[in-house]
Amino acid sequence: MHTTQQRTRLWHTPTGYAASHCTNCEAGWTRTGKDGGRLTVCLLDREPVLDDMTDCDHFEKKAAQPL
Repeated sequence: MHTTQQRTRLWHTPTGYAASHCTNCEAGWTRTGKDGGRLTVCLLDREPVLDDMTDCDHFEKKAAQPL
């Protein structure tokens, strides 16, 4: 069982590769927390994206969303 403190640490805004690619990838999705924190999860491994990622050989840019 996770404590409130453990769950809170997961909520962070992606930076680096995760911000530029994972948040824009067909295999990624993002949840937003009540205080504005964002958690980006990769559907390939069903885990939050890693802060120190530098590349992914499965990146596929999301199709443009109509306004």
